[in-house]
Amino acid sequence: CFLTLWLPLSAAPAPPGAQESGLKVNHPASFAVRLNGAQGKMEAKVHSPSGALEECVVTELEKDKYAIRFIPRENGIHTIDVKFNGSHIPGSPFQVRVGEPGQTGEPGLVSAYGSGLERGTTGSQSEFIINNTKAGPGALAVTIEGPSKVKMDCKEVPEGYKVHYTPMAPGNYLISIKYGGPNHITGSPFKAKVTGARLVNVTNASETSTLTVDPAVRSSSSFSQSALPRLTDSDASKVSSRGPGLSKAFVGQRSNFSVDCSKAGKNMLLVGVLGPLVPCEEVLVKHLGNLQYNVSYMLKERGCYILVVKWGDDHIPGSPFQVNVP
Repeated sequence: CFLTLWLPLSAAPAPPGAQESGLKVNHPASFAVRLNGAQGKMEAKVHSPSGALEECVVTELEKDKYAIRFIPRENGIHTIDVKFNGSHIPGSPFQVRVGEPGQTGEPGLVSAYGSGLERGTTGSQSEFIINNTKAGPGALAVTIEGPSKVKMDCKEVPEGYKVHYTPMAPGNYLISIKYGGPNHITGSPFKAKVTGARLVNVTNASETSTLTVDPAVRSSSSFSQSALPRLTDSDASKVSSRGPGLSKAFVGQRSNFSVDCSKAGKNMLLVGVLGPLVPCEEVLVKHLGNLQYNVSYMLKERGCYILVVKWGDDHIPGSPFQVNVP
């Protein structure tokens, strides 16, 4: 009772499961599902390569036809569950590729090196580098298991990431590094021998410490450099927005909302509206002074729209917003 079509935006239609779908990270993607007279509830979820699960937006385009939308946050194979009245529709779950082959977070193309993977001293910081420049964006997970908990932190470097950890008891520590999902990188797990005095009471035979870095947090990589300059004092998380236009709009009426960037450093405000069938014709962004902005737009069709508001490269809190036009 179903006819399904995969309709990636800005890409030629391809059948469900197509590996080359033209989808890109942080670009909205959609496909349509037609019910041949069936009655019931449609729902969809997307599984990303790193294991994250997100609800898709399901919108009725016309009688018997629904659009299913999501915004991929990482490269790689995504699995989409489409269910009707609680059961998978024919062909579900679908698999689609986001990004070109090789842009996915492939653990086999990630390497790690540094003295911290081999040895350390209690109370002193050990470090190692994780190089992901050839692997494309992916979620990073570092787990250190040994006689004590370790204080661990991570920062971006041109090669990828630099990880610091401080062991508090002597002994062998097992360092597992996974990238883009559940698989270890080349050489993982590593074994580091730590010497020195015991600085904490050891209660258990083994303690585990974990650090994770989401691919969305990574501002840029050698793989996909942004065209926008990275401004060190810019912080999109400190942008605030309010107004009815962030959630609701009416056909033929101008919708408004305000954005306050005064505490977010220096950058540019970028706003876009994606419609179910056609883009929004015009979005007006007016600077009122002191990094206060008024944004207005007008929509000509009913449906569910996606409103994106970015401060430079980064989404502001709440973005992308879902705007319903009744």
